[in-house]
Amino acid sequence: MTVFDPFPLPEHQGLAPTHVIDWEAIAQTVVRRILAVQPAERVIISADPYYGGAALEAVRCEIQRARAIEMASILHWSPAVGGMRLASGRHPDSALDQAEADAMKQLFSCADVFILLMNDRRRAYRTVSTSQSDEVVHACKNVRSAHLHWFQDPRFPDPSHPVNLLHDRVNEKAIIDLDYDWMRRMMERMVQMLSGRELRLTDDAGTDLRFRATSSFHTNYGDASRERMARFSSGRDREEEVPVGSFRFIPEPHSAQGRVVFPSRTDGEAMALGRGFDTHPFTKAGLAFEFRDGKVTSVQTEGDQKALDQAWASESGDKDMLGEIIIGCNPLLTPVPGSSFLPHYGFGAGVVRLILGDNVLSGGHFRSSFHRWLTWSNATLEVEGQPLIERGRQISLVS
Repeated sequence: MTVFDPFPLPEHQGLAPTHVIDWEAIAQTVVRRILAVQPAERVIISADPYYGGAALEAVRCEIQRARAIEMASILHWSPAVGGMRLASGRHPDSALDQAEADAMKQLFSCADVFILLMNDRRRAYRTVSTSQSDEVVHACKNVRSAHLHWFQDPRFPDPSHPVNLLHDRVNEKAIIDLDYDWMRRMMERMVQMLSGRELRLTDDAGTDLRFRATSSFHTNYGDASRERMARFSSGRDREEEVPVGSFRFIPEPHSAQGRVVFPSRTDGEAMALGRGFDTHPFTKAGLAFEFRDGKVTSVQTEGDQKALDQAWASESGDKDMLGEIIIGCNPLLTPVPGSSFLPHYGFGAGVVRLILGDNVLSGGHFRSSFHRWLTWSNATLEVEGQPLIERGRQISLVS
């Protein structure tokens, strides 16, 4: 039997679980340790009605044990509803889309905690409105949030495929078994090491980019407590992604110098998630960005250069800026045998991701139609000559 929900409630959905996952321990980690939910705090949950039933049940039970208030549950789009929305999941009427976002902000203004559960990325439609919850949390400074991700290899649609079962175990271990105190110390040491310093990213394909960090970092080490989140203003800073391990920062705006060769990927996903022109036709022939004084001065390909020039010209806003740097730090998000898909899209130790273009949701000021991820699992990253990552292997800074 093909199983479409790997974590069902059999008595409600009539499906057999693919295998046993300790959702109770995961829910306890999210609700008690990461969010540190307090009695009488008001919680909003967002969940897919067709995916992750056992996870939802465990989280709801843990909220009750914490003596908090489940104020509202928002359902992700079903197939019929999704078919009435845009490809992004947003409302097709721009005025109603804005009214929808405004209504959500009013709802969230009464809440303390937002828990966003996993999306089923195998669907042909968006199960949620892209970036809507990020925008709402960014606007509602009273809310702190946790986003529980659960990714499997997109090349294998059946969640009971052996590779996907291994991905489940990696995700489970990266949440339950992580030494969160170690992760905090590691990221605090990285802040000290990188603050105000010049970094250099290189790889075997010809990438050689220098840029300078500011003194502002997003450290996703598993602490979304009320006390810590009260210090932050951006939605990115007030959200903890789970499994944790993302170390993010926006570089100094005019510091990027050098060349970025678009990394080749074989993980079954788009080589550059996000939005903007389709990069696939150009990456096969080689795609490179030249930076000078923080801006892209040329975009080059060994393929159809004229088509690339037209595609690049069609983008608007701050498309030519280096928007954000993400360094994966979770040592338990390890590669899965038989899969080239990076667990949690590269939050594992030693993975580097660059964001080109728009960075508003991360607290930046660049607005653009172009927002693309470039991800390396075999690059070298140095901080003023001192290695932080060597060919995809992160150097531990704490014991």
